[in-house]
Amino acid sequence: MDKLLIIMDPKHKHQTALSRGIELARATGASLEIVAFVHEYLDALPSDPVIQNNARTALIELRQEWLEKMLALADCDDLNVVAHTVWAKQIHQWINEHCERENISTVVKTGHRSETFLYTPTDWHLIRECPAPVMLVADNKWKKAHPILAAIDLSSEKPVKRALNNRIIDHAWQLAKAMDTELHLVHALHTSVVLADLDIIDTAAHTRKREEELKPRIEHLRNTWHLNPEQVHIVAGPAQKVIPSVANKIKADMVVMGTTGKTGLAAKVIGNTAEKVLTHLRTDLVAIKPAEKD
Repeated sequence: MDKLLIIMDPKHKHQTALSRGIELARATGASLEIVAFVHEYLDALPSDPVIQNNARTALIELRQEWLEKMLALADCDDLNVVAHTVWAKQIHQWINEHCERENISTVVKTGHRSETFLYTPTDWHLIRECPAPVMLVADNKWKKAHPILAAIDLSSEKPVKRALNNRIIDHAWQLAKAMDTELHLVHALHTSVVLADLDIIDTAAHTRKREEELKPRIEHLRNTWHLNPEQVHIVAGPAQKVIPSVANKIKADMVVMGTTGKTGLAAKVIGNTAEKVLTHLRTDLVAIKPAEKD
């Protein structure tokens, strides 16, 4: 990792994203860009541009003072850090455009896990649109000895999905190596709940058949990444339940998974697996989109 972009959260009591980012930077040698955002509606002020500009400058300076206090408390003088405050209403747009321009390895942000049909939080926008991997940090303490879990899709024959699997595993492997912990893989064997409830399919037999079909791919992954059998988890069920369940079982510190980046109505109606997983997950999530060249 070359450069981490940490997003500060003034409304969050504990700056967990800052703590995670500093921990990761120390482990990987990455530099840090730390950004605090501020925006207020100035409609109540006189329309004089000078007054409006002065108010905006004062608010930015106030937020910058808060940011510098947080950095002083974080004790990160040993790291390569650039910290600044940005005036922006649409935070995700600024982050996405900034990641396009700069060589950002990962965006680190506190995770907020709520959504309605008419309101999409910044986290969802970043998962769907950000060109860089996005780490959404949970409140629980980082436990260095616990594994990194990579969630992959072994069922697809599409080249883009296979390439994304490789990106997910490679990113998770690098994190596990940097944090001196184990890499685990998980694949959810999806079975139609409706068909199972109607006894149209034998769920157990279907699961055994799929596991047998996936054996060559699993063996290839184990040999490639030097994994023991207990480090690969093949579990029947929907991914949004299987992944958090396995993460909880192995006490993972972080889950790395892919996202298709659906946007608009498709994302509202169909949803993204990464977003569904996030609502159940109680640890950090790193969401990675397919590479454009894929």
